[in-house]
Amino acid sequence: MGLGAFELEFVRGVKLKQETAEQIKQEAKKHDIALSAHAPYWVNCCATDKAKQETTKRHLFAAIEAGSWAGARVAVFHPGYYQGKTREDCFELLAARFEELREKMKEHKIKNVKFGAETVGKKSQYGSLDECIELQQKIPEIMLVMDFAHVHARGDWELKTENDYLKLFDYLEKELPGYLDDFHAHFSGIQYSEKGERKHIPLKKENFPAYPALMKVLAEQGYAGTIISESPRLEYDALKMKKEYEKHA
Repeated sequence: MGLGAFELEFVRGVKLKQETAEQIKQEAKKHDIALSAHAPYWVNCCATDKAKQETTKRHLFAAIEAGSWAGARVAVFHPGYYQGKTREDCFELLAARFEELREKMKEHKIKNVKFGAETVGKKSQYGSLDECIELQQKIPEIMLVMDFAHVHARGDWELKTENDYLKLFDYLEKELPGYLDDFHAHFSGIQYSEKGERKHIPLKKENFPAYPALMKVLAEQGYAGTIISESPRLEYDALKMKKEYEKHA
């Protein structure tokens, strides 16, 4: 189809065997396809219940291990839920999980792949733009994964015009120097309310966040990275974004 990236969807559980993952790695390398992975949806790094903490750790490790086998650069995850806790409480709980994961990754010699803290779409979730920036700043195994639709729907940053994107990228470069040299991101249309995200929808030029403005800014500013389509029309809207980008490249 002419696309250059693929995200392995482990959102309902990690069921990829090592032998298959290694075959995927070979094919991706042969065809110059950048790979990433997405951890299961039911991860909650802010859980206080011991059983849920262990479940979260198990799913996160399974995702990054399988991603590593396949040659993915990042395993994306949703950080968690406040459930009455403060931002600081959630950070401490998440940091504790990642101390444990760090040791397990060392034990299994997993390198060259990071966890991607995805900006979330609901106000009840831990993982705002600033919270995910803080995670990258303070936890070496984590990088920010910008979900533009979630950022817009949650109300963290309005993304309607080229100027909106330029201001956002200036902010990211200030907080995370070098991030825009090789970022990882998600994009889709989105339906939302005052509470944030409701559901992802296909891309339309008149909808927000505005994809034509983003593609133009990325091309003209020379930023580099990978954008994964999370539209209900996955590959078709990915091609739509690629075509728009190439108009300005």
